[in-house]
Amino acid sequence: MRDYPPPPKQFHSFFSLASIIKLPSNPGADVAYKDLVCTEQDKTNIYELIYSLADNSKFSLLLKQTHIKNLGAQINHVHPLKFLAVAMSTPELKTCFIVIFDDYFKRNGFMDGLGPSLHREAEKRKLDMHLDGFAAEMKVNVEEIKPYFAASDWESLVRYLMST
Repeated sequence: MRDYPPPPKQFHSFFSLASIIKLPSNPGADVAYKDLVCTEQDKTNIYELIYSLADNSKFSLLLKQTHIKNLGAQINHVHPLKFLAVAMSTPELKTCFIVIFDDYFKRNGFMDGLGPSLHREAEKRKLDMHLDGFAAEMKVNVEEIKPYFAASDWESLVRYLMST
């Protein structure tokens, strides 16, 4: 197993909740986007997951499938918009996304995890309420990303975020 570096220092300024406690993402009450849970350990796991997908061959990923699934399970409570914000927060991780999205197998595997999560949150009406906060954190115009949310076009959303 590769020893991954900790997330860049700028991760620490993105989120107001540190890794003091680990709570379920939304225990029933509506919370503001800035208050969605994503601990330092969650950020490290996201970082490792993205790097693992980008850095390994398809065969290696098959051999590491259990580890990859465990990483996914450990961050399952992270709201998908918070996940995307962490995953797109550095040029290094955006470069990883280019590698992932250039490979049909990797892209589909990634979207098979992210897409249903975004869809579930959309059905619960937990995406639109966080759209402004997400857009602000991503430093994108909310009007430019609304069509992706309206069409549930998650792959195009990720591609758009990769280009910003």
